[in-house]
Amino acid sequence: MNKSILIALFFAFAGANISAQCFLDRHNTTWFDSWISCTASMNPNPVRGESHWIMYNLNDAYELFQMHIWNANAPEYLTDGMNDIVIDISNDGVSWTEAGVFQIPMADGTSIYEGLDLFDFEGASAQYVLITGLSNHGGSCFGLSEIRIDVADAPIVGVDEPVDPGCLSASIFPNPVTEASKAIISSHCSNATIYYSIRDISGKTIKSGEITPVSNEVELDISSLPIVAGSYILSLQQLDLVRRVKIVKVE
Repeated sequence: MNKSILIALFFAFAGANISAQCFLDRHNTTWFDSWISCTASMNPNPVRGESHWIMYNLNDAYELFQMHIWNANAPEYLTDGMNDIVIDISNDGVSWTEAGVFQIPMADGTSIYEGLDLFDFEGASAQYVLITGLSNHGGSCFGLSEIRIDVADAPIVGVDEPVDPGCLSASIFPNPVTEASKAIISSHCSNATIYYSIRDISGKTIKSGEITPVSNEVELDISSLPIVAGSYILSLQQLDLVRRVKIVKVE
């Protein structure tokens, strides 16, 4: 048996819930019941670069099935609705798999607008769903109203396979973070400067800087980061090597 996750989009905020509107599959025409992006920012999937995007964290990995989408439906902002989009999915917010490139028709701006069935993930596993706008319908911003994804009833529980750390690697201990947490960064192939940044899932930089390795292993204190409960990404770059590690903070 499947259930649906209904994700209502609000200006500058995305929240997940499982309650529907008064009329199933219809969307109102109020602009503040939509998500709008007018300034491109760095995408969680680095392949997409600076772009207009929105990422959903389902809090657990689920088997995904049918996705229904409603474009921006406020009459004065119909042209801000997304046209061509690319959807990526991930289980950790670091490694991404492209689900496909799609086109969304412009909404009609009426209170009986019902959106469309866009895509069936056919049981693909993901915790994160990332939508990146490639084009819109001629407006100055990029917008969406809502998405709904059918998912399997139970989240997927998996065990990560060990990964060869290669020349550059990092681990967070303990993770979820505590007052004693630190990032242990290992560099085995070069003593070049390591540039790092810690960002939240919206792409906001929490901390950044650089480290000059004096040995094969260096430590970065993360215990005092000004973060709230949620998921964060530590990104490392040394010459042409890039590594990303997930940081988790719980209450």
